[in-house]
Amino acid sequence: MTKFNMTRRSVLAGAAAGTATLGMPAYLRAMSGEFIIGASLPLTGPFATAGQLIAPAFSLYEKLINDEGGIAGTKIKFSTEDSGYVPQNALANYQRLLASEGEKVVAYYGDSTGFMKLVGPELKGEQARMMTSTSFATELANPETHPYQFMSGPTYEDQFNILLQDIAAKGGKTVAFVHSNTEFGTDPIKAGQAKAAELGLEVVLVESTKPQGADIPTHVTKIAQANPDYCILQGYVTGVWPQLIGGARQFGLTTKFMGTFWGMEKLIADRVTAEAGPFLEGYQGVMPYRYSYDTENAPRLQQIAAMSKVALAGTPLENYFPTWGIQAFASLDILTIALRRNADMGKAPTADNLAAAVATIKDVDLGGYFGPKISVENNKVGVGRVYQYSAESRLFTPTSDWLTV
Repeated sequence: MTKFNMTRRSVLAGAAAGTATLGMPAYLRAMSGEFIIGASLPLTGPFATAGQLIAPAFSLYEKLINDEGGIAGTKIKFSTEDSGYVPQNALANYQRLLASEGEKVVAYYGDSTGFMKLVGPELKGEQARMMTSTSFATELANPETHPYQFMSGPTYEDQFNILLQDIAAKGGKTVAFVHSNTEFGTDPIKAGQAKAAELGLEVVLVESTKPQGADIPTHVTKIAQANPDYCILQGYVTGVWPQLIGGARQFGLTTKFMGTFWGMEKLIADRVTAEAGPFLEGYQGVMPYRYSYDTENAPRLQQIAAMSKVALAGTPLENYFPTWGIQAFASLDILTIALRRNADMGKAPTADNLAAAVATIKDVDLGGYFGPKISVENNKVGVGRVYQYSAESRLFTPTSDWLTV
């Protein structure tokens, strides 16, 4: 598994000096000069590559916001721990941070659908904090049941809907769903079956696999027996999804493969192409964001590119910042808007106040992560478009307009 040896010290080299606190609301002065944003990431375990590629986003984001003056003059600081992609580990990390840092902790970035569901009942009273995460779980898109959790993109169900509509528009007739046996993997399957029926698509296979170390030949045989026009892969990060496509191509299948956000990382597609050949040519999927190389009319992506060249020089991320990190940046920018609006009103950064501030985000230009202006409605940003991979150019390029769901 690829490891990226980037230290916090190298990313934060040259960080700005402290900002003045005069004129700051009293509650901000009481924060001892910093807001802490906690985080759990899968730096080990089945999705470790994702955690390792997301981690630099926190260091860059800390510098970016503090260079902009912080939150009404108060700096932010990240506190990140490994979860191994075990929800109970992430919950323990969260509880430990609250116990040690208390009210300085204003928000938390979770590592998984499993953690976000597990922590929900804990977010009460003094234990409540505003949360975002790696997850696009459909269950979270409900302010009544999950008032303190939001996502910077469409749910997994929404992403399936976009892909199924694209398949129907292209004349597809049959589709297979292959997913990992995780909450992440199973999330959109039932709704996807219903949407397919609504669109007149026949679901000819629903197949569950391990998220890592899956029995590829067995699963490929089942795909071959079903012989769908399209196959949507859900609930994977690295190994399994390209192996399934490679096995299908060796089998001679002409099935067109598609993925959702976590199966759309260019670094993974490029590595697979370099090691195993161009069998990912034409692979498609849904993305809420632009890729980091698509910087036209995207000032935030331009900032990230400039910072990466300096802070991440000599690493695989020097000239390309991963989509998984872009997702973190977009989520954190939404959180920062809420923190700044909250501070402008002189309110304490409680979970209730920040949730109310997030709900005020309407028709906002977030700096280019998304094509259109965005709104946070029902805890989500319902925007995405379809991209296709070229093994020759090593780029994902859009094949649809920006769609709202």
